Amino acid sequence: METLLTLIHVLIAVLLIGLVLIQDSKGGALGIGGGSTSNSLLGAGGAQTLAAKATRWVAAFFAVTCISLSIWTAKKTQSVVSGVLPTTAVEAVPSTPNATETAPTSTTAPAAIPEKK
Repeated sequence: METLLTLIHVLIAVLLIGLVLIQDSKGGALGIGGGSTSNSLLGAGGAQTLAAKATRWVAAFFAVTCISLSIWTAKKTQSVVSGVLPTTAVEAVPSTPNATETAPTSTTAPAAIPEKK
């Protein structure tokens, strides 16, 4: 079922791209179809073109298939992070030393700081 839905989604995406490319631009430039012929359903009066109406419906179906695929895959898969194997835990360094621990001692004496004159 998921394969069929994915195939339909891809076909709708290609159809949507084609419909957008064949439409005339709003700026008056030539579309891919060329020319300034009136291809509206109700004549040259400015009604919506067939391509614009088809684009609206195909875009709605595209949105429905997007949401359907998202819901379908979310139900049967988990997060990407949940598939990662846990690594070995690193022990946390305490912020204050315990009372049983002593400060580290140095075996060499620090160098003397020369006095300023």
